[in-house]
This record gives sequence, structure tokens and C-alpha cells, in this order.
Amino acid sequence: MRVLAPRRPGGPDQLTLLQLPDPVLADGEVRVSVSAIGLNFAELVQLAGDFQIPAPEPPVPGFEVAGTVAEIGPGVTGLTAGQRVIALVAWGAYADQLVVDAGRVLPVPDAMDDLTAAAFPVAYATAHVSLVHRGLLRAGESVVVTGATGNVGRAALQVARAVGARVIAVDRSGALPAEAADHLVPPADLARAVREVTGGRGADLALDLVGGELTADLIGGLAWEGRLVTTGFASGDVPRVSLLDVLLGNISIIGEDIAGYAVRDAGTAMRALRQCLEWYSQGLVTPREPVAYPFGKAPEALGAIAANTAAGKLVLDVGTHG
Repeated sequence: MRVLAPRRPGGPDQLTLLQLPDPVLADGEVRVSVSAIGLNFAELVQLAGDFQIPAPEPPVPGFEVAGTVAEIGPGVTGLTAGQRVIALVAWGAYADQLVVDAGRVLPVPDAMDDLTAAAFPVAYATAHVSLVHRGLLRAGESVVVTGATGNVGRAALQVARAVGARVIAVDRSGALPAEAADHLVPPADLARAVREVTGGRGADLALDLVGGELTADLIGGLAWEGRLVTTGFASGDVPRVSLLDVLLGNISIIGEDIAGYAVRDAGTAMRALRQCLEWYSQGLVTPREPVAYPFGKAPEALGAIAANTAAGKLVLDVGTHG
């Protein structure tokens, strides 16, 4: 099998192509012939050697793949050889084969192509687990989402609408179409803007994908007993918040790390993905068309993510070598 792994901790330029023995299946595992791999900012953290989940040897990065079931291990039911699938893992996606527990694999709809499928798991699992499992979002509630133009943010807007929530998107760039949410608000004076569109009540839930100075404003825009879910800090600034504001508003602050679920509670992540795939088939979620790079151009693609010049969601096409 071919894998991409870093020669030493560092940046994308440390990735090199390795030829490894094909892994052997254990009970409950399947072998996926990988056709496409989704790329994410967190893989830069893996390459740097700073990822919170210990690396295997070699430290093959990556979280999400699409492909075809090539072999089924003993005890596996519900999957068949030749079936098109997606998989969500904490390490090991940068490979042309992936041996993985069958519980981390799901069939994909016939209408979803492999590149789109590879771009689906991290964004939609993160959005659904954050909003529904951790945030307890229910139909009729209001939710405000920061980072709404990003991959996870865009997925979150769609998941929240599929749940039946009233969706407020924080639009810094002015690039979101009006139909993307029930309300578009600028980040300036965010707490006031959120309260204005909720009739003074505030939002029931906030999904914070950005961190930094916006977090305090999100807390200020929450209703009594509101909830804030944080999934990361795209701004690069880990926020400091006033626990007095949290106390006076009876606010709940909740964390969500999809890589942690991939390791410790894959069932929750896969149930979330299964629901999102059903919504895809119903036309309720519509992932953006990804931008494909050849497998051998992974350093270039990750460099674009690191430089914040990537246009949309990037994937590696394993069938093209570059």
C-alpha cells in the first residue's frame, strides 16, 4: 500500500510517499480501496507533531476517505465487497488502502460522487455532533453560527435547518447568499445584532467555530440558560471569557472535538453521519463541490490550507498521481 507520511515533524513539505506492506484484517474490520481523501486544517497539526491524539508509526495523517470495500473481515455484517463507502478515522487516511473497524464505515448514496463523499465526513459529523448531540438543538430553537462561510460552518447552517431551527449566520465577508440562513448578521456589535433578530430574547444556542473576540459577544447574545458549543479557534486566538457573564446568564459552555469521537465514541459520530447522509438523499443538505488535487500533490494542497488561500473544500484524488 502507498501512504503519505512526514519524514519528521514539520509542515506539508515533510510529506513523503512510502510503500508499506498491505495491512492484515482483524475480526470486525474491512479493507477500503481509497479513491479520495478529504483534507482539513487539523492535518497540519498532525504533521507538526502537536495533535492531541497520539500518532501511530508511521504517522500517516488524515481523517476522512471515500472508496470501495475491497475485503471484509470475520464478523462483519451489513457491508459487501464492491460497496461504495466513506470512513472516519483519527489517523491514517492519507493512503490508497485503509483497514478500519466496520463501525467507522458507512455506505454512500448512489448520487454522491467519490470526491464529494470524501469531503463529507468531518464537516457534517462535526456540525451534527456539535449542534444535536452536544448542543441539544431542537426544532423551533434559534442558533447562531460563526465561521459560516467555512466548510464546517456551511454544513452547520444546513444541519440546523434540517433540524428545524431558526438559523442566524455571522457573515464577516458578506459572501453568504441571503437564503443560507434565516438571518445574516455582521460580526460588529454581534450581541446586539443577535438580540435584535430574536426579538430581544437572545439565541438558544451558539456554535463558535472562530474563537477570539467573538466568543464573548456570542455569550452576550445568548438567551437565559443558553448554550455555547466550541469546536475550535479558526481565528488562532483561544478566547478568554468572563465566568461572571456565564454565571449571571446561567450559560452552558460545551466543547466538541470530532477526532475525540472518532477514537472514543465512533458510534455517536457515525449516527450523526448516517442522519446527514439521509438528509443528503432528501435534498436537505447540499455539500459544496470540492476542489481535487492529485494524490502526489498533497503538500501543495495542504500549503494552500496553511496559507488560507484554499478555495473551498480540498480533496486528494488517489487515482491521479500528480
